[in-house]
Amino acid sequence: MANSAPAEPPMLSPTVGRRWLAQELRRLREAAGYKQADVAKRLRCNSTRIAHLESMRTLPSGPDLEVVLPYFGVPKERVEWYLQVCDLSRKKGWWDGNQAIPKWFSFYVGLEWGASEIHSWDTSLVQGLLQTRGYAEVIIRDGATVPEEVIQEQVQTRLRRQEALQRKENPLTLHAIMDEAALRRRVGNAEIMREQLQHLVTLNSHPRITIQVMPFEAGQHRGQLGSFKWLGFPQDGDDGLVYLENQHGGLYLEEPEELATFAADFAELRKRALSPKASVALIAKIVKELSE
Repeated sequence: MANSAPAEPPMLSPTVGRRWLAQELRRLREAAGYKQADVAKRLRCNSTRIAHLESMRTLPSGPDLEVVLPYFGVPKERVEWYLQVCDLSRKKGWWDGNQAIPKWFSFYVGLEWGASEIHSWDTSLVQGLLQTRGYAEVIIRDGATVPEEVIQEQVQTRLRRQEALQRKENPLTLHAIMDEAALRRRVGNAEIMREQLQHLVTLNSHPRITIQVMPFEAGQHRGQLGSFKWLGFPQDGDDGLVYLENQHGGLYLEEPEELATFAADFAELRKRALSPKASVALIAKIVKELSE
């Protein structure tokens, strides 16, 4: 018999709910010893549809779940719970269809909003969850060919993402490590940079935010291969994912060996970076240099 589900639906974000439900269907199928072809036969469809259900490309319907869950050995009293999760997953988040968020990035925002923790490594810029309005506006405006109101909508959207760190219900925890270059790289004028750096100093006292700086003097390290984010989720048995980004879009890594590699890299970066207290001292030093 399949393991019983938690007592309550496990997500703050419909995107995370869809991801969890897809993973759960695969887990339940494998635990029951069935192949995708077996489930397809039960639902009277082809195996491709089952593959899509288990990869988030298709969200199961209520009737689908009412058939396959008992087939997997899920107790009857738990089926209704899964139906509730499915209903919640069909809802739209504030990021879905938001014109200020590129379609390719909307999925990440949905995951970020529902994450319980994020470990990030950034090489050249302060990451979005820690940016001030002025700093974010300079970055978004750079090279933009859209009207001013669109730029302001994008800035406001970036700031709204930061609300995940302040919410009362299951707030997000962030551990951000950044290269010293991200602090010294001039974004906008000196006033904007001072404001941004002082903001980091303030945030480092936040109970759910940890900020560390990798100083230049640390020398060569694995982080020079590029920035990345590891997102963890509150659902039991979810190992999270790693997010990589470039000019063409985002890449999501979820294989165990991939997650292990980035977990080891982050652990090494955390070990070699300055402590939070020493990081604040370095940031304060750079602020002073900008004021001279």
